[in-house]
Amino acid sequence: MDFSFGREHRITRQRDVDRLFREGKRLEGRLFSFRVLRKEDPTPRLLVVVGRRVGKAVARNRVKRGIREGFRLNKELFRHLDVAVIARPEAAQLRPGEIARMWVREFQEVYDGTGDAPHA
Repeated sequence: MDFSFGREHRITRQRDVDRLFREGKRLEGRLFSFRVLRKEDPTPRLLVVVGRRVGKAVARNRVKRGIREGFRLNKELFRHLDVAVIARPEAAQLRPGEIARMWVREFQEVYDGTGDAPHA
């Protein structure tokens, strides 16, 4: 199993970001919000959005690292998906290991694989 988080797993082009936010399905969790877009390519890609409302630079960077770590360890969950993870300020209160676990758990709760939120 590949646990890397290389360039091919990052959404970097502005047109890809715009498409994800325009066409992607919006899912809401307690600590994180998600935009999810299904695609043909099986390589999962991630975009992390942590705004200034989350905290100062140290807190924002810790949240970003936790999100990337959760993605890196659970890539098989995100096959054929482009995912944007938007952190809410409450996410900064979690310890680093909890961030990785919580956002993946929250994603699984709101996304059932068909693109529909189970309790929508």
